Amino acid sequence: MIAQITRPSVHNHWFLLVAPIVVLGNAIVTNTQTITHLVEFGVLFDFVVLLPALYVLCYRKRKRRTLVRAIGLACLGVWAATKLIPDADRMLLIYLAPVRYVGLLVLILLELAIVRLIFTSLSAGKSSAEVIDKAKDAAEMPEWVARLLVWEAGVWRRLFLSIRRLIKRDRDDV
Repeated sequence: MIAQITRPSVHNHWFLLVAPIVVLGNAIVTNTQTITHLVEFGVLFDFVVLLPALYVLCYRKRKRRTLVRAIGLACLGVWAATKLIPDADRMLLIYLAPVRYVGLLVLILLELAIVRLIFTSLSAGKSSAEVIDKAKDAAEMPEWVARLLVWEAGVWRRLFLSIRRLIKRDRDDV
């Protein structure tokens, strides 16, 4: 039997069609009209609330991965709004821009948790295949990303062990 190749359908990935329309509409509005409180609020709402909500609706079956990516999309939305709205016209964005860093901090903490999981699993003597499967399941990431992270963690682990042996050898020689 010949394996059937499945293509992503518009039905499953409609967000990829809707998001550019929303971004383009906001770009047109900010370039053709005077920026008021209402226009700035509309841009922020579209980028920080609407686009992440549409993303969650489109990819709701992926559960936790979808929520993490929606947080990242909201942070990206704040950044994009800062690029569309000139400094002189920012009224609400001045107060919202620092919140973006809180979202980025959450994403960084999640990444550090994944890296810690990989390092502890490798240090416990588990095989690379087991660690790849564990990381892939825990973070719901593609297999190639898990392989890359495990490879990198292995390189760092070997480097740290080599440095530790050199330090120990230097102490023994003294």
